[in-house]
Amino acid sequence: MTREECSAILAAHYQTHAALAPRDVYKLIYQAVFGPEHSIDNLRAAMERLYLEVLHLPDIPVTGPLLEPLSPLLCRVNLQPFVQQGRSVRALWQCFRQTLREYQPGTLADLDRLWKFFLATTWAQRYDAACLEQFWQQMATANFAPVHHSRQYAEANAPHYRVVLRALVEGPGFA
Repeated sequence: MTREECSAILAAHYQTHAALAPRDVYKLIYQAVFGPEHSIDNLRAAMERLYLEVLHLPDIPVTGPLLEPLSPLLCRVNLQPFVQQGRSVRALWQCFRQTLREYQPGTLADLDRLWKFFLATTWAQRYDAACLEQFWQQMATANFAPVHHSRQYAEANAPHYRVVLRALVEGPGFA
């Protein structure tokens, strides 16, 4: 991903999400680099989690987008608008599985490069530089593991989504 692509994706997320903390930016970058594979330890359990999550979605209208870019190749499919538009959970599961088979995850060097792109944006200026450095050091200590969204982000945005290849869901055949 180029610096310009990274900046455009960050801009899209900052415009649509309240309470975006450094942890949430890291999660976005982590997903852009590694895709959905960190969320899978067992395919059957992952499918059951998707169906259960859909069954327990809040029954309130959502104004957020159906798709949110993560990279030129990946996006988040937001479950609430997905279900409200009457789309097939089975089709989403198939896209998710295909993403797992086809997406080639990046490297820690890619993660580091994109984090540095973030640090060079105006978005990073919203945070104290020492806090950003401390957060990055915490992630290094944790071997750059995946993280959950921040409490503030989760409360403000109620995130429910799956990471999939954009080509699978942006075309006319996605139902």
